[in-house]
Parts: sequence; structure tokens; C-alpha cells
Amino acid sequence: MKNLTPLNRNKGLKGTTTFGCLIFLILAGALAYGGFKIGEAFWNYFEVRYKVQEALNWAVAGSYKTEVQISEKVIVNVAATGVELKPRNIKIQQTKDSLIIHVFWERKVEFPYHSFPMKFNVTLTEEKRWEKGPLILK
Repeated sequence: MKNLTPLNRNKGLKGTTTFGCLIFLILAGALAYGGFKIGEAFWNYFEVRYKVQEALNWAVAGSYKTEVQISEKVIVNVAATGVELKPRNIKIQQTKDSLIIHVFWERKVEFPYHSFPMKFNVTLTEEKRWEKGPLILK
């Protein structure tokens, strides 16, 4: 019967456990890096959405605003997040009682040796309060 002391037990493996651990750590690191980069893009999406909501709240309050004024406000607000919009990235639709803002843009997520384009869009609707006076919260 062989003596199975801790020194003799791992004698036949010859480093395969270490190599497997190394591969696992490399894959886990690559997935964490990719998740971080894509997560950063989605975090930026929610920042842009918040800034568009601010512009929409400004647009529906107070007095009448033109579509050009609203577009400029959206562009200025969103620029604070690092996303550069052009007027062609913004579509404004008005009905009798509501205002709808569509904003769309593309962001490239940079990886080593490859960039991955991601397309985002935000559509928000709010009731116009131009002639109704200030908003009253109960």
C-alpha cells in the first residue's frame, strides 16, 4: 500500500491545477473588464435620460417654447454628461396636451483591438403646462 502523505498525493498532477486557475483568472478578469466598460455605457445612458427629463420639465413649464429652444436646451443639458448631440439626434413631437422628446445617439465602447458600437435612445413624454399655471403637488 502506498503512503498518501500530502507530499505524495499531488505528485502526479504536474501543475495542471495551477494552469487551470490561471485560465480561470484570465477569463474572469476579461469578463469583469468587459462588464465594466459596458456598464459604464449604460450608466451614461441613465445620466442622459435624467438630463433629457430635466429639459422636458423645463420645456413644459411656464410659457410656450419653440422646438429650436427645446432642442438647444436638450443639447446643453446632455453635454454635461459628455455626450455630444446634434439637432438631428433630437425629434420633438407636440400634441395639443403633451410634448414628446426622442433623443438617440451612438457610443463606441473601446476594447483593446476592437470597438463595439452601442445605440441608445430615450423617449420621454410630459403633459404641457404652458397655459395651466404652475404645477401644484398635493
